[in-house]
Amino acid sequence: MKTERKGKKMGKEKRRFKRFDAFMNVHFRSRDSKSIKGSGLTKDLSREGIKVNTIGLMKEGEMVDLVIHVPDDTQPIRTTGKVVWRKSCSGRDQGTDYGVSFLMMDPVDKFRALDYAYNYWLETKVNDFSDPEKVTELS
Repeated sequence: MKTERKGKKMGKEKRRFKRFDAFMNVHFRSRDSKSIKGSGLTKDLSREGIKVNTIGLMKEGEMVDLVIHVPDDTQPIRTTGKVVWRKSCSGRDQGTDYGVSFLMMDPVDKFRALDYAYNYWLETKVNDFSDPEKVTELS
């Protein structure tokens, strides 16, 4: 099944898991180079990974330690991931988006992050009726 978006043909969605908007602060540090470290903001989250926007530098293929701060939760989530892609954002001071695949994450921490992301998605998307064609009747 092929779809078109903004005049460009796109192939079938390759993601295995739904991504949820999840805006959380994140700190990262390279396992390969102690000089590469920084912070940013997560943009979305799935069971397998996270998108991080930062002005800091990460390299594709690099292993990073992440500390994710879930809002209203006093205990940060610590995990390890691998940078699998990067994309420069257009516009001034927009930083770069990085896709980080989780390698080692405690199942309880994964649940905490996904629970926050899912609840945030429910709060922001369920009441968004901007496209009435996509709203289904509740019975």
